[in-house]
Amino acid sequence: MEFLSFHTFVRQTVLDKMYGCIIGSALGDTIGLYTEFLPKHACETIYKERKFSLVEPVTEWYPDSHRNRFEPCAWTDDTDQALLILLSYLHNQSSSDSIAKLPQDFAKRLQIWIEQGLLALGRPPCGIGALVGSVVNNSKYLDDPAGTATQRWIKTNRHVAPNGSLMRTHPIGVMCIGLSEEEALKIAAEVGRTTHVDPRCVVACCISVGLIRGILRGGIRSEEHVDKAIERAYDWVSAQPELMNPGLDPEMTEWEVTRYLERREFERHVYAKEMEELKLDNTKEMGYVYKCLGSAVLTLRLGIRATKASTVPPKNLFEDLMTDLIMEGGDADTNGAAAGALLGAWLGYANLPLHWANGLAHREWLMSKITRLTKVLRVVQGQVQEEKDETPDGGKGLMNREELEKRDRDMLHTILLRDKERKEKEERERRKNQGKGLTGWFKK
Repeated sequence: MEFLSFHTFVRQTVLDKMYGCIIGSALGDTIGLYTEFLPKHACETIYKERKFSLVEPVTEWYPDSHRNRFEPCAWTDDTDQALLILLSYLHNQSSSDSIAKLPQDFAKRLQIWIEQGLLALGRPPCGIGALVGSVVNNSKYLDDPAGTATQRWIKTNRHVAPNGSLMRTHPIGVMCIGLSEEEALKIAAEVGRTTHVDPRCVVACCISVGLIRGILRGGIRSEEHVDKAIERAYDWVSAQPELMNPGLDPEMTEWEVTRYLERREFERHVYAKEMEELKLDNTKEMGYVYKCLGSAVLTLRLGIRATKASTVPPKNLFEDLMTDLIMEGGDADTNGAAAGALLGAWLGYANLPLHWANGLAHREWLMSKITRLTKVLRVVQGQVQEEKDETPDGGKGLMNREELEKRDRDMLHTILLRDKERKEKEERERRKNQGKGLTGWFKK
C-alpha cells in the first residue's frame, strides 16, 4: 500500500477512518436500538429532545419486551455478525489465504453464534433474522452455505431481499484496503451470499464495501466519486451470471434474471434526496435491503456536503446526522449500523461523539481488535500473536445443553424483571399524574 507512505498525515488519517468505520457502525447499531421497530411519530413522542447519551446520565430506552432483551449501551446482532467476520479474519491472519477462507469460516462461526452467541464476550444471540435462521439451521448448511441460501431464496419465490447481509459487511471494506476494487467486491459478494443470495442484497454489500475501501484509500472525496463507485459495483454484479441468477437456473428468462436490479427501483433508493422518500418506518418494508442501503448512502452524502466547504467537520455532525436517521424509526439499528460505517469512515474516529463512544459497552475490547486489524493489514507496524478469543468458540469452549438452558433461563428472568420494573414505573407515573387536572384539584 504505497499510498500510505506519501506523508505521515496519510497514514494517520487512514487509521482514524478505520477506527471510525467500525466504531461508527457499532454506535449506529447501539443508538438505533432506541427507536428500532417504532413508527416515526412514536420516536418523536418518546424521545422529544432528540438527544441520546451512553454515559451518565444514560438515556433510558423505551422499555418494551423487544428492547428489554438487550444489554444496555451495547450493540445488537448486527454488530455481533460483523464481528464474526472481523474475528475470522484475525484468527486466520497468519494464513496466506485468509481472505479466501473468510466465507466458509464466517459461515461456521455464524452457525455457532445462532446457538451460542458471541462467545468471546459471553453475549447471547438476540435478534436473529428469519432468513438467516432458516438458512443457517439447515442441517447441510456448512456443506454449501451459498447453495443452501439459494434453495431457501427459491422457496420464497425468489422474493425476499432483507438487510441482514448488508448490516455486517463493513469490516470487509476495511480488510480489503490493500486489494483491488474487484477483489473487494468479490469477497463482499461471497460472504454476503452465505445467507443472502438475492442480487439486491449482493449489490448492496458490494456498494458498501466499495465505498468504505474507496474512502480509506482516498479515492472517494466527493459525491461524484460516490456515484461512480456505486455504478461500478452495480455494473460488476450485473456482469456476473452466478450473482444475477443464483443457482444458474437455465429456465430463467433474461427479463426474470435482470428484474432484480431494475434501475428505477435501484435509483429510487440509492439516489434518494431526502430521508422521507425512503419511508423507513413502513411496517411492511422496513427490513428491505434497499431501504437500509439508501439511508446509509444518503447519510454519507449529507456528511460529504457538510464537510465540503471546510477541512474540519462541523461539531456534532456524526451525532446530528445519525440522530436524524434513527428518529425515522423502522429498522433503525440496522440502518444505523450501515450508515454509521460509511459516515464513520468519512469523518473518522476523532469526530465521533464522546458521550456515545466512551459509553459503548465492550468498547476497549473492540478497540483492541481494531488495533490488531491495523497491524495485520500493516497500516501500522507490530507483532500480532494469536488470541484465544478469536477462535470460533471464543477460547472458552462451546456450551453444553445444560449450560445453554441455564443461560436462556437467566436471560428470561432478566427480561421479566425489566418488564416488571417497567410496569411498576408506569404505575407510579399514573398515580403521580392522577392528582393533576381539574379532578385532582377537587380532591385537594
